Amino acid sequence: MKRRSGIRDESGTTLVELLVATAAGVAIIFAITTMVITSMHQTLRVNTHVDATQRARIVLTKVIEELHSACVAPQIAPVKESTGTSLNFIHQIGSAVSPTPVLSKVTLSGNTLSQSNYAVSGGSAPSWTFSGTPSSTEQLMTNISPISPSTSIFSYYSYSNGAATALPAELSEENAKRTVKVDIDLTAAPQSSPISDTNAAANISDSAVLRFTPPAFNTSAVNLPCE
Repeated sequence: MKRRSGIRDESGTTLVELLVATAAGVAIIFAITTMVITSMHQTLRVNTHVDATQRARIVLTKVIEELHSACVAPQIAPVKESTGTSLNFIHQIGSAVSPTPVLSKVTLSGNTLSQSNYAVSGGSAPSWTFSGTPSSTEQLMTNISPISPSTSIFSYYSYSNGAATALPAELSEENAKRTVKVDIDLTAAPQSSPISDTNAAANISDSAVLRFTPPAFNTSAVNLPCE
């Protein structure tokens, strides 16, 4: 009798139990897939952010180093009429014993930062004249923009009583003669990314002080550039 009862036993997994188990399995797979995708997105964001930061740092280092060599001679203002998206300045190339001045224009056009260099065509310090045609033009970086909400990447400052005073972004000839400090602030987006992610962009800032000595806190001191 026991054997016959065992043969007739139809107990097992019911349809409800099967549906519950399937739903639980789908939920677990979905959770694991979500974790993997999130991890991949985070890794991609970090990689593209690092790439944008490294490329921007290289460009900023180049421009800042050129600004640091902008004091070709004492009390000769290196910065010329500029704007918030176009920095014009004279700096030197060659040896310190026999420096050769060059006029450089670093310009943000659209989302591309480029630099054009103009060779001396005549004159003497501080009234050099420069060629109207660039001797070289270089694309420094793409996917560049001002740090929101600003519309400028270049900021200019004079020194008054030893403290920096902001000058207008539209730098006139008169204000250019007083420019002692230049700030560069920009947002660098990744060159390419399979996933659109605004958080992958990097805000980069640097500055250059155009003086040989620290600014004076004396109220009578003019604190001009390259002093």
